[in-house]
Amino acid sequence: MPRLSFTASCRMGLMAPAILAGAPPPAHATTPLPSDISTAPALPGTPSKPSIAPSATPSAPLSASTTSTAPPASSSTEHIDVVGHKARGEALGHLKPIMQIKADEIRAYGVDSASDLLDAISPETRSGRGTAGNTPVILLNGKRVSGVQELQDLPFEAIDHVEIFTEEEALKYGYSASQRVVNIITAEHFRAVRMRLAGTTSTDGGGESGMPALSYTKLDGERRINLSARYSDQTDLKDSQRGVAPARASGLYANAGNVTPAGGGSLDPALDALAGMPVTVAGAPSLASTQQPSLQDFLPYANLPHSNTDASAYTLQPAVQKLTLNGVIAGQIFKTVTSSLNLTYTRQDQHSLQGPARGLLTLPASNPFSPFSEETLLYRNFTEVSPLRQQMHTETAHAGLKFDGNAGSWKWNSTGSYDRSETSTRSQTGLNLQTAQTDLTDDSTTLNPFSRFPAGLLAQRSLNTGHTTSHNGLISGLMSGNVFALPAGDVATSLSLTGSVINQNALSTVTGIKSASHIQRQVGTFQFNADIPVANSARHVLSFLGKLDGNVNAAVNQVSRFGTLGTIGGGVTWAPLAWVQFPLSVTSSQEAPTASQLVAPSIQTPNVTTYDYVTGQSVQVTSLSGGNPNLKATSRHEVSLGTLITLPFITGARLHVNYVHDTTHNTILSLPTATAAIENAFPDRYQRNAEGVLETVDIRPVNADGESRSEWNATLSFSRPLQESGTDKRGKSKKAHGRIYLVATQVWRLRDTVTLRPGLPAINLLRGGTISGLGGQPRHEMELQGGVYDKGLGIRLVGKWQAGTSTVASSASDSLYFSALGTLDATVFADLGELPHWQDRKWAKNFRLFLSVDNLFNERIHVHNGRGSTPAGYQPAFMDPLGRTITVSIRKTV
Repeated sequence: MPRLSFTASCRMGLMAPAILAGAPPPAHATTPLPSDISTAPALPGTPSKPSIAPSATPSAPLSASTTSTAPPASSSTEHIDVVGHKARGEALGHLKPIMQIKADEIRAYGVDSASDLLDAISPETRSGRGTAGNTPVILLNGKRVSGVQELQDLPFEAIDHVEIFTEEEALKYGYSASQRVVNIITAEHFRAVRMRLAGTTSTDGGGESGMPALSYTKLDGERRINLSARYSDQTDLKDSQRGVAPARASGLYANAGNVTPAGGGSLDPALDALAGMPVTVAGAPSLASTQQPSLQDFLPYANLPHSNTDASAYTLQPAVQKLTLNGVIAGQIFKTVTSSLNLTYTRQDQHSLQGPARGLLTLPASNPFSPFSEETLLYRNFTEVSPLRQQMHTETAHAGLKFDGNAGSWKWNSTGSYDRSETSTRSQTGLNLQTAQTDLTDDSTTLNPFSRFPAGLLAQRSLNTGHTTSHNGLISGLMSGNVFALPAGDVATSLSLTGSVINQNALSTVTGIKSASHIQRQVGTFQFNADIPVANSARHVLSFLGKLDGNVNAAVNQVSRFGTLGTIGGGVTWAPLAWVQFPLSVTSSQEAPTASQLVAPSIQTPNVTTYDYVTGQSVQVTSLSGGNPNLKATSRHEVSLGTLITLPFITGARLHVNYVHDTTHNTILSLPTATAAIENAFPDRYQRNAEGVLETVDIRPVNADGESRSEWNATLSFSRPLQESGTDKRGKSKKAHGRIYLVATQVWRLRDTVTLRPGLPAINLLRGGTISGLGGQPRHEMELQGGVYDKGLGIRLVGKWQAGTSTVASSASDSLYFSALGTLDATVFADLGELPHWQDRKWAKNFRLFLSVDNLFNERIHVHNGRGSTPAGYQPAFMDPLGRTITVSIRKTV
């Protein structure tokens, strides 16, 4: 709630000394004083001053300016302007926050930094509007920042309190109404060096990680310094460590190898006769280097291809090393102007295993090691050499500059940022067997394709590469203030102007073919927002309505290659009572694809497990990712209706309920799985071999015809001290201490359908439809957070639950069913210096120990098909590789 001395500024005429001495007031002096302000008797020679009744102490100090005039006392008046001032760091506007998290509650969350706190409250900051996964707008002390990097490393002790607002607040800061707003208000004075060391492991084994961090923070009014360094090292987790085996790569690659006819049909009429049936595929025997095979050696494997694979050649979780250096300096550079500078550097290396080294060889009928009458193909893994690898190296640099100030009664903010990112990807897709193929073609007697190969022939690998460099520059300015007054209050407006330049270059090499792409995009955005008071019972304007405010907003985006795109919206916020608000908003917008969606380099990743809903089997495919330069702009129409209630009968409780309906045209999607509906709409995205086995999936983004969805979400929060301040039965005063809190969030999806092409039936993601490899959309999701902290000890519990889903395949037996999932995370922590017996020990001061267990009961989603079996690639370990994890952390601030 805004901390105002008065809900609106008011002008009160205080009578001159003649009136205070008993003379009747002049006719024009009709403005009464508020009941909590009285005038003390004037002493001879002492000017009169207003006094504030002790029982009405305001939450923020009053500002009073006094002017006196020269005319005689009998006709003069002394005017005092009493103006309500917002508390330090409060956000613009008068909207009530969904949640307020105070300092003692933040301590009870058991977090380390502002970044951890944002993760902890992510369910409350989730928006049902716009594109799924929108991150919230982050404010620092009620002001925009140049980037989240500016505050992510603030220690939790430096945060005074946090406010979470609905999407309507974002409009006041020049953002779209598709993001909630988080306002972090810091302590005015703070100084500390923070050191933290954390380690995580899984109870099933593997996947360990270590995370040291160091930071220095100093806050002194508008001055702010924050320097930090963070490093994390995560080991890989192999399939073999979870006892799972991936699906067969294209159904043919195996350690010993499989053979098929090069021209289709059967392998050999003589083998057909031996087997008593046409043989189209056969497992290969393992022979000595000089042993020539016969058809009898293939007979046991006729139409029974090998399917063995090496589970240690695949990673469920990649190895990742990441270093982040971050620095912020801020201060007041002029009397009314403050500024901040932020520099960030991040380096990340990621390594994963993509399956056994493999190769495809053509065996001529004339070769001495071929018993077949026709040319054949040999699909073979080579486990004697290291697996295929994918490496990704990323370096990013960020520079942000921000200025804030006042221009009369208006506030202004200007931010600028530059981001540079460079990403290199190297994907091994197989062995380069050209030398071996030459020997086979030349009918060499030294190379037996069914025996162990010489190491020299397996030294070279086929390699796909991708390299992307992007430069993003942005400048944004915001002006906000009151333009004129209406009977119900002041009309507040904000104007923002933003310009950005994106320059992105992408180079890729796929199967030896090089390609390059480049995009330079300029975007200019002008946004206007106005809040118009309509009714205000405090001002006796349409009092029967309580408080009613209207909003209009519009934005114009000039996007290179896409022209002019617009957004227009409006709404009302109605508060019939002081403890309830009803916000309503309607928005129509157009959005261009991102630069990455347009020109990201093409990357081929082999041995990606996917479920083919057309054939009802799990296969390993080559996945093609990258950009699509032919994407169109997306248009969206959205309606949102909410309720925000400060529950009067439960101290410290708030309830927010919101309904959203969204209709999108030209939705941008990636389609990683093959269903009959998807393959019918985009047949060129899926490639199959002659037997109909899925081999290649193109997951580059496409435009679907449209999507329609509606949901309602709710947040209930409750927080209060374990013991309130006051007096006990004996009349002794007692201080408030401890904190208990509870936050419940839920999402209930009423509708979510996607139409891939005009004229095709819609895919219902809530009833058996899918556009991903992990089933449809859960209809219902819930999260319950709760915690208690007192006298140095704290516990935090987080329970999550989501409903099960299903995906209908071409036949009922091939459909997949995904179970519901419920998990519980628990964190126990101790502030050693706050424990009753250790408060006098200097080493224990600001020393915190953490023990956290995520997924306490080791629950995972279970998947089965219509026959009751689990397809390859959908075992519980694939759905959640780590399962239950334990984290131990020590933290010290000095």
